[in-house]
Amino acid sequence: MVQVAHNREGNGSAAGNVHSLRRPKRISDSDAVHFVIRIENYAHIRRAYGEDGARCALAGIHRLLTDLFREDGIVVPEANGEIDLLVWNFEALGCGVLSDACRKWLNEFCWLVPLLSFETPVGPIHLCISGRWEIPDALMQAGVFEAGNSGVCNLGFCGSWPDDRSDWSDRYRSDMGLVTDLLSGIMSGASDDRRPRELALAWQPVCNADGGDGVLYREALVRLLDNDGNTHSPGDVFLALERLGFVRVVDHYVVSRVIDELEGSPDVVLAANISARSVRSDVWWDQIRTRLLAMPDVARRLVLEITETADLPGVSEAVRFVTGMRRLGCRIALDDFGTGYASIRQLLAFSPDFVKIDRFFVRRAAFSGADRDLLTHLIGVGQSLGAVVIVEGVETAEQAGIVLAAGGRWQQGYHWGRPSLLRSWRRTSGGQAFGDVTAADLGTAFPYSSRSRS
Repeated sequence: MVQVAHNREGNGSAAGNVHSLRRPKRISDSDAVHFVIRIENYAHIRRAYGEDGARCALAGIHRLLTDLFREDGIVVPEANGEIDLLVWNFEALGCGVLSDACRKWLNEFCWLVPLLSFETPVGPIHLCISGRWEIPDALMQAGVFEAGNSGVCNLGFCGSWPDDRSDWSDRYRSDMGLVTDLLSGIMSGASDDRRPRELALAWQPVCNADGGDGVLYREALVRLLDNDGNTHSPGDVFLALERLGFVRVVDHYVVSRVIDELEGSPDVVLAANISARSVRSDVWWDQIRTRLLAMPDVARRLVLEITETADLPGVSEAVRFVTGMRRLGCRIALDDFGTGYASIRQLLAFSPDFVKIDRFFVRRAAFSGADRDLLTHLIGVGQSLGAVVIVEGVETAEQAGIVLAAGGRWQQGYHWGRPSLLRSWRRTSGGQAFGDVTAADLGTAFPYSSRSRS
């Protein structure tokens, strides 16, 4: 029997030409695990790319699931952006307890799909998905499987929703074109002769301008590496990622890469940027939390810089995330202070270990006494709350002097070091670059590090 795609809207427009797997007659629905995969940006795709784009989105997920399960399941696309999946060969989901295998497979699938590029008549698209799974009651009642027979991977869509602007579709397609290199570059082995594809991390130090050689920590910056070995800054790509709802995928990947570096270098302190839209305690952070819980020394040397180029999903949710990461031992930095969405409210809510003053104020301070006073005031606000203040965008010796006079001991910018793919902290046999502030220093040298945390 060949399963026919069921159309909940009754018009067959999105699923009519998509074929499903052939299903063995001996298997009933009660013998299969049921998954529902939902395309969270389906309405966006339909508006920006039309019905052809919507069909391509459904067909792309259908093909992917069909290739994954073949004779082990059945895939039924729906017209509303959902796809039903029945799996009766449970070994295809992984080993171990079935509910754990379902959860692990669904979480990994939801993380994988945004990295894949699906072709449409008007260009490539990337898809945000969520899902849920359920083990049939018949199997549970028969005692075949343990309790805990359902679950979800519902991250909630974190991008911008369509608005009434006449150019919205053009902007959406433009954003999609911007992000495809970066998302595809995360996939292992991705290659394209025409465009830079490989994703790399460059490192920029935060330095002591007060006559010392110390490096407080090094910040990881995302770069795209082309086939000639040249690096390219993502530019406005991260703003597009935030608007499209993909930024959490990239943040998760970058934080994982930084943790890898910390594992291999026991004396260095490194920082990873995460968007404000990633500051929520969803399931995608579970793997990272598990790793950090098992490696408290690594957690103590990880700084998470919250970059507020977009608004937070909610202050209470953000505080729960920050509190949870800090309990593991991580340090928290509030980036872009003084511009964008960063505010005194966030300072009070997060009680960050580091406050980074935006480069905008450094540039202005070189031209007037009033702007120097403003820079001094901003530095004082951060320090008054017990945070270590870092001033960004210091590009010249003159600017370094102005910032230091304003009270900015810790500085970052081209004057102190350009972002580099080289891991300079590996210069010595002990793995520590000369003058680095060590993890032990972080625990003793600065007043903020001994503050009690709830």
